[in-house]
Amino acid sequence: MSKTLVKVILSLLILIIVCQTASAQTFGKIYGVVTSADTGEPLAGANVTVRGTNLGAATDLDGRFIILRIPPGRYEVEASYIGFHSLVIQSVEVYTDLTTDLRFPLEPSPIEAGEAVVITAERPMIQRDRTSVEARISTEEIETLPATTLNEVLTLQAGVTEDESGALHIRGGRTSEISYLVNGISITDDFDKGQALEVMNESIAELQVISGTFNAEYGNAMSGVVNIVTRTGSNDFEFHLEAEMGDYLSGDNDLFPHIDSISPFDNTNLTLQVSGPVVRDHLTFFVSGRRSISDGWIYGENRYVPQGRTAVVDGDTLEVTGDGSAVPMNNSQTTSGQAVLRWHVLPNLILKTDFLASESNWREYSHEYRYNPNGFGENESYGRTGILNMTYLMSQRSYFELSLAHRLNGRTYSLYDNPYDSRYVHPDSLLYANYTFYQSGTELNCFERSTRSTILKADYTSQVTYHHQIKTGIDFQSDIVRYDDFEITPAEDENGQEIIPFEPDVRPINEINHNRYRRTPRRYAAYIQDKIEYESVIINVGLRYDLFDPQGLIPVDPEDPNVYRPLKLNHKYHDLNGDGVIELSEQVSSNEFTLEERRSFWYRETSTKSLVSPRFGIAYPITDRGVIHFSYGMFQQIPEYNLLYTDDERKVSEGANIYGPFGNPDLKPQRTTMYELGLSQQLTDRLAVSVTGFYRDIRDWISSGAVIPTSVASVSYVTYVNRDFANVRGLTVTLDGRLNNRFTLSGDYTYQIVEGTNSSPEDEYWAQINGEEPTKVLSPMNWDQRHALNLYAHYGTREYGITLLSRINSGQPYTPEILTGEYSGRSIISGLSENSRRKPVRWTVDLLAFHQVYSGAVDVRLSLQVNNLFDRRNPVTVFEDTGEADFTLNELLVANADEGYFVRPDYYSEPRSILIGVSCDF
Repeated sequence: MSKTLVKVILSLLILIIVCQTASAQTFGKIYGVVTSADTGEPLAGANVTVRGTNLGAATDLDGRFIILRIPPGRYEVEASYIGFHSLVIQSVEVYTDLTTDLRFPLEPSPIEAGEAVVITAERPMIQRDRTSVEARISTEEIETLPATTLNEVLTLQAGVTEDESGALHIRGGRTSEISYLVNGISITDDFDKGQALEVMNESIAELQVISGTFNAEYGNAMSGVVNIVTRTGSNDFEFHLEAEMGDYLSGDNDLFPHIDSISPFDNTNLTLQVSGPVVRDHLTFFVSGRRSISDGWIYGENRYVPQGRTAVVDGDTLEVTGDGSAVPMNNSQTTSGQAVLRWHVLPNLILKTDFLASESNWREYSHEYRYNPNGFGENESYGRTGILNMTYLMSQRSYFELSLAHRLNGRTYSLYDNPYDSRYVHPDSLLYANYTFYQSGTELNCFERSTRSTILKADYTSQVTYHHQIKTGIDFQSDIVRYDDFEITPAEDENGQEIIPFEPDVRPINEINHNRYRRTPRRYAAYIQDKIEYESVIINVGLRYDLFDPQGLIPVDPEDPNVYRPLKLNHKYHDLNGDGVIELSEQVSSNEFTLEERRSFWYRETSTKSLVSPRFGIAYPITDRGVIHFSYGMFQQIPEYNLLYTDDERKVSEGANIYGPFGNPDLKPQRTTMYELGLSQQLTDRLAVSVTGFYRDIRDWISSGAVIPTSVASVSYVTYVNRDFANVRGLTVTLDGRLNNRFTLSGDYTYQIVEGTNSSPEDEYWAQINGEEPTKVLSPMNWDQRHALNLYAHYGTREYGITLLSRINSGQPYTPEILTGEYSGRSIISGLSENSRRKPVRWTVDLLAFHQVYSGAVDVRLSLQVNNLFDRRNPVTVFEDTGEADFTLNELLVANADEGYFVRPDYYSEPRSILIGVSCDF
């Protein structure tokens, strides 16, 4: 073997040992001690096994044992020793990345002793080794929640805020600051930092929501991590079929017409799960699928048709109208599924494949199209993720994981599939007066994007001693981003004259209204982390390194950015000295070159960005019932791809304007520093409280930069820059009460202040367009919610149960507006502060009730779920002149508004919905 090859192999081995991936772990561990119940002496060599698995360990001379690599869930753990009764502890809960502590006092007995002693574990009220705030939700807990989607579960967690559009924010961050993981693999859509695919609640084994500072193993996130561990098959065949049906039901017919009676098939959910062994103890499978259909709660009326208001028939001009039928305008359909195959190849080698997929179609309500509901388009999103994982158990104290994943996700928007469809009509059909509904016309925007990712990661975990667990590894991700966005325009003849009658056309990509690109960014990451566990202190300390290569280009000359239409006709760029350096030469026209020739010297490459992030957390048990924790960390995140690349070619023309904001592939990472201090105290055997204070300092948020002039005096443009900053400070209080085996009462309260310079990266651009001064002071962000209270009560057994969930949220801010008393228009009075008023309080109560019927080999469960039980009107946005969602002064000032125009159902959250379900388990 050559020395070079030996060096390469050694380098790879060292890299695997000292580095770590950007992904989360999917296993927990059990630590415990086996002793003699009579004497208290440790029992060395006792066997401890996790029933139903091949996991286990033998105790050392001090009677201690550690079992690693346990998937989250509920288990029976057995300890046995010759001359002692075996002891089985039932309902032992194991959580990802946490340690479950067990004690086995074995009773002496003759060697020929019979059955084992069985006891039931009590779930600890306080988790001693948790160094930051997080929530853990198991499959059983999800089943008791009146929630059908993952987002509905997330909104119930302390520190999670939902803005007026339904987007989630964790601890005051922008909605793009959350990282979503499934089985250790990122499912974050890097284009906009949302979820790349939908994951069924029924497929979740454990949901971990980290809203506090998170360990070094988590990266490319600034405010929170959502870590999903999905279910796998077992040695028992299981079959689950569930059907739900229902509708929105509200008596508020003025606001929500056409939902005052039940149509039981308007909202339907159908779920199927099958799991079991292919070869017992060696090969198992798990397959699940879900189909959800909803007509939504906002309906329009088909009064007009998109293609026109009149038609000529036999020489007569006739008015064309619709049939007046009700048409859903925020309807949706979602199909999602998962397939898992787990193969125990050898006692110390496991192969596992996961495939997850989802596809959604939905429409977002457009108020102007209320009586022309067939004139606006539909969104479609899709996601596919395949994961191949190998786990190699190197010893009882260490294991190695290697994962390869491929992910494809994207989104489209259009009215008709073909942009040249003859049903599109001229843009002039949408020219109507303000405060009126469209009586004809079609949406002309078409949009399509996709991101294809290849992910490779290697993880090594070792319990080096009883007090130190090391995690380390590497991660690589390569993306291909495709984007195409254009407006349908009137076709022109060879002389540039518009063709009459109207023919739809798509302009070439050198035009401003057509943006198409392909980009290939790459990411690398590594980390090392140590979890130090003693009786008196638990410490998590780690260091993370990220490297990002955007593979982008930016113009060499900011004054002449558009490669398609150069503005400087008396300049060119070329290699003056023959050294490969592009320089400026006078008196030669750029237009002498072809487009491809200009591309060769028009741009320069962007720089590679590297990030180093230290993390530290400590938990200090002050008593056997109380723990103080403190954590600190620096967190950095690559900007979303749409801010890096969309319009990064910076197309400007000679028409007077401020163009933009344009993408900037040379943006720096956004960063935040987070501090957290908390106390968890068990007050009684069945009641515990946790109080946590936190502070975040956020820098280099993406914003719109200063106006960049071009060589044409009237033409300028704006790009995205790292400019905005913010700070978040708050307090969370959680109460966990398990009052008895049937009744659970819990709640959480969050007080939070979120202040910054701009809520959106585009805010500064629009301020400049309106001639306003750059933002220099902090103001509340759009999602700033000072008070949030969640209350949860569940009463029941395995056979029946009822859950009540109440949510109270104080109003989020808005900027007030003053209208003039003139009929001709309105104006804004200077001096009104940004986001200086508050919207009304939101309050909802949700209910879930179920009854389990056992009939031989089949278990049947009947359920009733009611969301917004009291059908309360909850405003999510308001008219800025009154602060109310149901009244604006324009109703008095505008003479020619359409009747009903100021009735805005989209200003409110959804009304009451009812779902009746039946499920069968075999």
